[in-house]
Amino acid sequence: MKKIESRGNNKDSLAGRRVRILNFSGEVVANDILMSDDNDNVVMGKKLGGEYYEVSILIAHDPTASLFIKDADRKNMNDAVRSHIIWFREYVTFGAKSSLPADRWKD
Repeated sequence: MKKIESRGNNKDSLAGRRVRILNFSGEVVANDILMSDDNDNVVMGKKLGGEYYEVSILIAHDPTASLFIKDADRKNMNDAVRSHIIWFREYVTFGAKSSLPADRWKD
């Protein structure tokens, strides 16, 4: 039987951390969980490489915000809620720094 490794086994992995994703203007469009930072992982038909993270969308603050990478079923944030998408690493933030009021984000 083939053993399947869970994501985030790498001690340096950021997987499992809560993140916010930003649009090109730097505005928070969603609260998420980082699912993978493994460069070899393929999501939405693209290899993450050093360019993307795999994130799971929890809350879309801007439901109409366009996804950077689209597929047949997902075009905007509202379509992506409760699914895994890829997002440019430079537009993913960790921790409490955000334009959101403190009561909108709780770890």
